Amino acid sequence: MEAARDVLREAESWGALEAEVTTLLAEKSYARAASRLSASAKLMSVSRPAAGTPGTTQEPRRALLTSLANQLEAAISPDLVRAITTNDVELCKSLYAIFVDIERESEFRNYYYGTRRTPIMEAWNQIILDGESAPTGTPQQQQIPEKLSSFYPTFLSLFFSMLNGERHTIPAIFPDPESTLAFLIHNTLTALTPSPGQRFAALFHGNGSASALKDMVKLFQVTEEFAKGTERILEKLRVSSPSVMSVTSPSSSGEGKLSRRRSMRMSMSWRSTSSVSGSAKQQSGSSGISVVDAMEWDQCLFQPFLDFQVDFGTLERRLLDEALGPPVVKLQGAVDGDRAARAMRERAVDVFSAAEESIDRCMTFTHGYASVGLVRALDGYVCAFVDAWTNCVIDWGNASSETNTSALSYNGAEDEEFADLDYTSQDWAHIQRALHLLATARAVKERLGVFETRLRGALNQVAVAFHTVVNGLYTPGVTKGEGILLAQSTLNSVELRDLFSRVLQPQSSGTSAAASILLPSSHSALTSFARANQRTLQRVLLSPLFVHLNAYSSLSLWSASRQEPVPGFAGVNVPAFSLSPSETIQRVGDGLLNLPRLFEVYAEDDALGFEIGALAMGDGLSPGPEGGDSSALQAEQLHSPEAVTSAWLSSLGRTMLAHLTRNILPQIRVLTSAGSAQLAADLGYLSTIIRALGVEEGDLERWRTYASMGDEEGRADYLAAENPDDILRSIAKMRRWLS
Repeated sequence: MEAARDVLREAESWGALEAEVTTLLAEKSYARAASRLSASAKLMSVSRPAAGTPGTTQEPRRALLTSLANQLEAAISPDLVRAITTNDVELCKSLYAIFVDIERESEFRNYYYGTRRTPIMEAWNQIILDGESAPTGTPQQQQIPEKLSSFYPTFLSLFFSMLNGERHTIPAIFPDPESTLAFLIHNTLTALTPSPGQRFAALFHGNGSASALKDMVKLFQVTEEFAKGTERILEKLRVSSPSVMSVTSPSSSGEGKLSRRRSMRMSMSWRSTSSVSGSAKQQSGSSGISVVDAMEWDQCLFQPFLDFQVDFGTLERRLLDEALGPPVVKLQGAVDGDRAARAMRERAVDVFSAAEESIDRCMTFTHGYASVGLVRALDGYVCAFVDAWTNCVIDWGNASSETNTSALSYNGAEDEEFADLDYTSQDWAHIQRALHLLATARAVKERLGVFETRLRGALNQVAVAFHTVVNGLYTPGVTKGEGILLAQSTLNSVELRDLFSRVLQPQSSGTSAAASILLPSSHSALTSFARANQRTLQRVLLSPLFVHLNAYSSLSLWSASRQEPVPGFAGVNVPAFSLSPSETIQRVGDGLLNLPRLFEVYAEDDALGFEIGALAMGDGLSPGPEGGDSSALQAEQLHSPEAVTSAWLSSLGRTMLAHLTRNILPQIRVLTSAGSAQLAADLGYLSTIIRALGVEEGDLERWRTYASMGDEEGRADYLAAENPDDILRSIAKMRRWLS
């Protein structure tokens, strides 16, 4: 009987529920209606269906509770929006209690977040930026595009003002003010359309897009200031709140909870909630409250910058290349050597100033995480600058015969001193230009060393920070979330660790020079630039000698049938060693002997000693070997003028020999016995001079040896050789040993 009475009483209560709640809603007794719904929900959670009829009354009652709760929410939602808009804290607080009572706290938060973010979203969505079309319905006369670099700081300032006001409002309404404000930031940022990332990407489209990186860095700095101020607000909320209390109503527990998942009709506020908000709700537990800690909101704030931070190396190189441009000096008529060198020096100042700014941008924008891309960009940038000037030097050398020499002149005293040398005014101008440019290259290399020291110092600071973090994860920036984004990105690579290990490696004597260089391509480019100028200088210094040798292979001496008789020795064949050198070889020899006198004047010029090792490793006009240990040769740059002069004379001697033995002698078509004797005499004379210049005869001696052989001896040696070399084969062909 008692059980039957309880069932009847419960049925009566449920039968009157809808009428009671409807009456309370009509009377605007929203708190009492919420209390009545909460009590019914609790009653349903403790009641059990009768045996044999499982759940026959539960679902209709649950549907009724949901329907009545939806009506209550619909009735109070206008008052809630109005209270939030007018900042009526007391009304918001009372309405919050009602939503908690019917277990719709998450809906209250959606109303609150949506209303609070509306002014921020309107400011973001309605602005017309450069390159964007005006929003639909915007009056034509109001379409004045604004730059993102000027709008974004204003937008963040408006956002911050709203958050600063919420510092006083949220604690009076919500029991968890810190996480509530954090989610308000998160909710607002994810609702922006177009997203910040899309608007940032638009900066890099169109003309002058490379310079957009500078704007991006400024926007990043403004964002860091915003994050710093926001972090202070959250910290104030954290220290002012005694504890983070559970916001679940005491009456809301067990199976009777009115969760949104059980609602037959989705709540009105839920329909406007973003997907990110929904994801956060699923992680928040049964109360539906979003638990977003400080790390998540700032990750959302800095996420739009991450793609550009990852691509920093590429973007920075594009910016540097745009600033570099072509060399200032072009080949227009006579190019004064001092003017060209001065232009290169001045340009180098701009290049390294821009490179210094690159270091600052990398440290500001990526806190050193993009150091690998930075080093590559800087190395390629400086290398491109030097290579452009190298190409100019090559073009000037190739077009030297077309330049206007009327304006070129040389110091009169030196003209008189070297009047007996076969150099034109144009030759002297080219010599001066090469020396000026070599001096400039030395100055650029010194400036490169200073810059590398600055770069190493900046990288060293980041490397030390990487190696001293306690948990092994370097998280720089104004907030932890900002640093975590960088630490979890592809920038945190093995290459980055290797670079920092090299930077931290002590610069001891045991460390190889190559390992200590951060910009190897730049150093190689300077070496190539020096080689180009050295080849130009060698070509000019040897040009009179080459002119003398142009017709050497076609002299009639080589086909003479007999030797000219010597007075007093009629009918006697004079031995080959007693022959005088031909007029051509005498002029060549005189030219070689005059080179030391020329270098007595120029030996004091430091430019001649720059990259002397690269000069000594090759044969001058043609590229030298790439391998080998040239450290001793490089050290000659610091040695005496005598050492520099010796290196240049040796190089010029090798170049002369290479030209003679490779390009001139093989062109001789016929050698008679008399011609061979004359050739041997010429080459013997040159050997003496070449040895005086500190050069080994090499191929020259083999040419002389084969030329001095008699026909029978030469033919026997040629036939006995299993694989005769090219020189012996050439002599055999000239002497007709095979016929």
